[in-house]
Amino acid sequence: MCALCAPPHSRGYKRFFRRAMLESSDFLKDDCLKIHCTVGVVVSATDCSRLHSIKVPESDIGDHFGMLLENEDCSDIIFSVQGQKFHAHKLVLVARSPVFENELLDAMEEDNSEIVISDIEPKVFKVSFLGVFCVTFK
Repeated sequence: MCALCAPPHSRGYKRFFRRAMLESSDFLKDDCLKIHCTVGVVVSATDCSRLHSIKVPESDIGDHFGMLLENEDCSDIIFSVQGQKFHAHKLVLVARSPVFENELLDAMEEDNSEIVISDIEPKVFKVSFLGVFCVTFK
């Protein structure tokens, strides 16, 4: 408990020196006050895990990234795989994959909003694409 938070009756020292007594004591010499303190340290064990336990929910960020794939709003890039369109978000791709980071950041100036991929099946692309966007597969 801090001294300022304590009730008024428990603040301070109950037996103060009177000025005349202090001036005549060995504690005050040449207008300097000499104070001798004894500090005690109390060591005790406390189970902090009980005091500060906070239940942290499991992360659902993968679900949120997965919903971005289902929602075409605000998408800024389209992958066209054998005619099937996959809408995506460049920032998520760059954050989740160093390969996309290299490809997309180099091509940012070209304003490529659609990338055509012809050497993979749409279902295979979708599974690999989900791996980039989602943390877990469902």
